[in-house]
Amino acid sequence: MKKIILFASASEIIYLTLSFIIAQIYDQWSILGELIRSSLRIVSIFFFGYIYNQYLLNGDKSIETKEALTLPFIVAIQLFILFAIVYGNAENESLLWQSVFFISGIAAGVREELFYRGIIQKTLQMKYSYKTALVIATLIFTLSHIQYIFQGQFKSLMLIAFAGIIFGSIFIHTGSVAIAAIIHSSYDAILSVNLVPFRLSYNASMPILFLIMLLFLIIINKKLYPSPQTDKTYNRDQDKFSLP
Repeated sequence: MKKIILFASASEIIYLTLSFIIAQIYDQWSILGELIRSSLRIVSIFFFGYIYNQYLLNGDKSIETKEALTLPFIVAIQLFILFAIVYGNAENESLLWQSVFFISGIAAGVREELFYRGIIQKTLQMKYSYKTALVIATLIFTLSHIQYIFQGQFKSLMLIAFAGIIFGSIFIHTGSVAIAAIIHSSYDAILSVNLVPFRLSYNASMPILFLIMLLFLIIINKKLYPSPQTDKTYNRDQDKFSLP
């Protein structure tokens, strides 16, 4: 199992290196560069999907989805998606640009959830507590976007860290990498579409996303700090949705 995780991690490092090089050659927001990176993401989806299905997916589906879809969770998801709508990065961009980055956002969200939550966080959850797994997986996820430091976008990196905690919380709450992938890909895709005639400022975005993150942490609080009885009865290895 360790060899599989190391192999997947090495593959992720290769992807990140190639993605960074492509971004330097074609520019971070180039349509052609994004099409090339999207092709790499699709390859990664099949590769990480195979690893997840083969070595980490638990076929037990005894817990129904509706147990995770509580009202607070649904409200938190709606607020998170609303944030993406008003914090879009497609202002003054062409329809072609928005279409390309919308599709690439879907591919990026699925790929990242398969690796950072499905492989990394789930592996950590099998050995450590939910809290430890969430912290380490989020740190690795944030460091994978280190290019924002080279571009001087420190606030963007902080927003990514907050989003990483949210995605990790969704995975913990639902036990499903599929749900986490759907929400993550929707979030990334919506960021690339100009849906409203205004854009949330950096200064406002930071505290707003932080508060949304806190809401998700409150929702999973019992799993981060479980009672002895809860810890014995909850199957942390379970994923209620298989991937095709």
